[in-house]
Amino acid sequence: MTDDLDHYTNTYQIYSKDPQNCQEFLGSPELINWKQHLQIQSSQPSLNEAIQNLAAIKSFKVKQTQRILYMAAETAKELTPFLLKSKILSPSGGKPKAINQEMFKLSSMDVTHAHLVNKFWHFGGNERSQRFIERCIQTFPTCCLLGPEGTPVCWDLMDQTGEMRMAGTLPEYRLHGLVTYVIYSHAQKLGKLGFPVYSHVDYSNEAMQKMSYTLQHVPIPRSWNQWNCVPL
Repeated sequence: MTDDLDHYTNTYQIYSKDPQNCQEFLGSPELINWKQHLQIQSSQPSLNEAIQNLAAIKSFKVKQTQRILYMAAETAKELTPFLLKSKILSPSGGKPKAINQEMFKLSSMDVTHAHLVNKFWHFGGNERSQRFIERCIQTFPTCCLLGPEGTPVCWDLMDQTGEMRMAGTLPEYRLHGLVTYVIYSHAQKLGKLGFPVYSHVDYSNEAMQKMSYTLQHVPIPRSWNQWNCVPL
């Protein structure tokens, strides 16, 4: 976390046993460098009051975002089995439709492919996001489909929080179920490596919510929270 402006890397995962009384703890400079552009992620929306209070004390602006957290059914069975009791899983068996395997080859991303991800990632398009994507590709498991020209046409990555992120498809290959196939394949790879499989989806992104249902990913509403903090 050496670049004060790199909120992609300056990311904190926080869970508090006492979220109503954690302001002093969060305000410690030994814990969080509030002089940086940073992100805080948590499953606890109740942290918002403490973070908003700290924004006034330490002079930074903050924006809270809530999205739906999805967990793969196998991950939910292991970590939160009670969640499955009230969920109706897709009759698809959690598998995507078949693809043309003569045209598309399942593979992993190379760091030279980072520019593609950066171009189509909603939160990318700049030098810091490019470096962040490169590090993710170099460090964590990835999955992609190579098209007829031998370059990625669809992909999915993992970030430093262990979350599946940055999925994308070239415009000319969309609406063919490729991203569903890639995310399924990536989840299978991560599961075999012992990773919990999870990701978040915007409330307005109905297409990705439908895909998550097809793959039997279990929704946990309001459990993905992020606070973007920028010093004034």
